Amino acid sequence: MASYSQGVDNPAATRDDGRILRPDLVISVQPQSQVTGRAELPVSTTDWRSTQARGQFIPMHGLDFLIGATSLLIQQTVELDDMTSRIDSENRYIVKVPQGEALYIASESSNETQRCLCGMGRGFVMRLQDNTRQEALVLTRRLAAASCCFPCRLQELKVVTPPGDYIGRIQQQWTLLVPFYLVRDQTDNVLFLIEGPAAVRRSTLMLSEFKILTGDSLREVGEISHGWNTEVGSFTTKISFPDLAVQPKHKALLLAAGFLLEYTYFESTKISCLRCNFC
Repeated sequence: MASYSQGVDNPAATRDDGRILRPDLVISVQPQSQVTGRAELPVSTTDWRSTQARGQFIPMHGLDFLIGATSLLIQQTVELDDMTSRIDSENRYIVKVPQGEALYIASESSNETQRCLCGMGRGFVMRLQDNTRQEALVLTRRLAAASCCFPCRLQELKVVTPPGDYIGRIQQQWTLLVPFYLVRDQTDNVLFLIEGPAAVRRSTLMLSEFKILTGDSLREVGEISHGWNTEVGSFTTKISFPDLAVQPKHKALLLAAGFLLEYTYFESTKISCLRCNFC
């Protein structure tokens, strides 16, 4: 009869012969937790409503934060270099829900020479990171003009989601006085039109509203405006999404359009004798 003091499958493992335990059987290294660069996602249950499409504890990242958002605010952070220097620094922005938390942090990467000589017309790469420190959007703007005097080199901003999926672009159309932009998807179809008020100089459009029209330009469905926000105590760009923009990538394109208008019309420029802002 088998003895119950020994293991059934491996009797030698439970046999005590009085010898010292072999070194290769001694556990000398404790298991280590794998540390990644991703931050913990805070889960807020305040004023949360359950839906069939998304559970409360399903992780969100990237463009998922745009689901359900009806409007966004783009707020530029204060840079010390801008306060002490006559040369623009690389801009930083916070994208947040009105009266809510920040969804994205946007960081510009651009050439110092272009910032000095070209001002707001400079090319750049804007990277947006979400609350989990993951890259959600990459906006690429070429060096271009915004004036009717330069019809061959107008504004264009391409929008890419990691790991490199192209979702569309914002393209300026040549007009004499009225700013006009096309919002195109990945197949180059026109989703929306963005139309600004008639103006001779760009500086007059700093405090203005740009209409978001349907692709056939028959009706207004949203707007992008710039003005003083009393809640945050600074100038902000507000994007009111159309009801037609139900897909997060369509909202991402309009968010990119807000950044393009921010640089082209809304950002106050510094006075420099070497600068050419293509106004």
